Amino acid sequence: MPLRGVIGRNRKFVLMKSLTFCLLLSWLVSACVPSTTSSTSGISLPQRNEMQPSRINGISLTASPAPMESVAFDSLKQVHANYVCLLPFAFMRSNEPKIYFNSKHQWWGERPEGVAACIAMAHHAGMKVMVKPQIWMHDHFTGDIQFRDEAQWKEFEENYTAYIFSLLHISDSMKADMFCLGTELDSFVKIRPQYWEHLIDTVRSIYSGKLTYAENWDCYHDFPFWQKLDYIGINAYFPLSDEATPTTESLKSGWKKYCEPMQELSVKTGRQILFTEFGYRSIDYCARQPWNAYDSSPKNYEAQRNAYESLFSTCWNESWFAGGFSWKWFDERTEPDVSFETDYTPQGKPAASVLRSWYAKSVN
Repeated sequence: MPLRGVIGRNRKFVLMKSLTFCLLLSWLVSACVPSTTSSTSGISLPQRNEMQPSRINGISLTASPAPMESVAFDSLKQVHANYVCLLPFAFMRSNEPKIYFNSKHQWWGERPEGVAACIAMAHHAGMKVMVKPQIWMHDHFTGDIQFRDEAQWKEFEENYTAYIFSLLHISDSMKADMFCLGTELDSFVKIRPQYWEHLIDTVRSIYSGKLTYAENWDCYHDFPFWQKLDYIGINAYFPLSDEATPTTESLKSGWKKYCEPMQELSVKTGRQILFTEFGYRSIDYCARQPWNAYDSSPKNYEAQRNAYESLFSTCWNESWFAGGFSWKWFDERTEPDVSFETDYTPQGKPAASVLRSWYAKSVN
């Protein structure tokens, strides 16, 4: 998961039952309904449409530091996107159980009011919404989270529950169509499976939309609860080629060893594969380590275009495949941490034409 330019290789459950927590959730939901001023003026809140598209033509929209205008969603419609993924990050320090979220220092798009407004604007533009909580750590991969004792694990679980439920109640109130329970938390799931099973069951009893979880490409098969969710979520940064500018055909060959295990898991669980993230930087060797956000290789639009084409031509029409979310898209107020020319975004690059062409085939 490239978290603002950082990407990884990618438990007993403590449910907040206190009156204080209930009041907090109630306040969050009521406080996050978009106001009738500024960019959300006149936007009504539609009922959730339970029908899912034949393919999820998704875009991961980077949270904006300031309130967005509804026009920001027009560019997503131009590439025939029918789903937008919102990314309300939380933050942690290595080996500390506290999770920081909903802080006044965070960007508007990461706070409850921004999430609520973006759900409303996306629905107004005719798109469905997935809310995807993600933890960012400056010098540590979230898939390797560890704590020294049971007390720290329980504190972390309480913090994670509060983070997830603050966003879940907004998502349910605003009729977001899908909710992702977490992103690349492999060690957390393996060490505390009871927490995760209880979390999923509790969320399922509260939230009426679709559910998934986003696991890294190299360990998605270890997640034990796919049958409790609606989709098998994979952050699809599979290494495909060591060439600087691989052809589409050579990249398609690279996909072969990954497609069969995904198909087998889909058949076994009765759930389709959803690429909760997919993308490539526009650089030489973009398919060698697609998770590497700090590779200093030079700009190469052709390599990115070919990588996009190989993914679509290999996976998109398969019955076991539900679609995915391109990583990532920026509004006019937001800039990538690295040069736009070499970032993951396909905006203004040949890869956008590939995205548009394939999304047009399955738009509905």
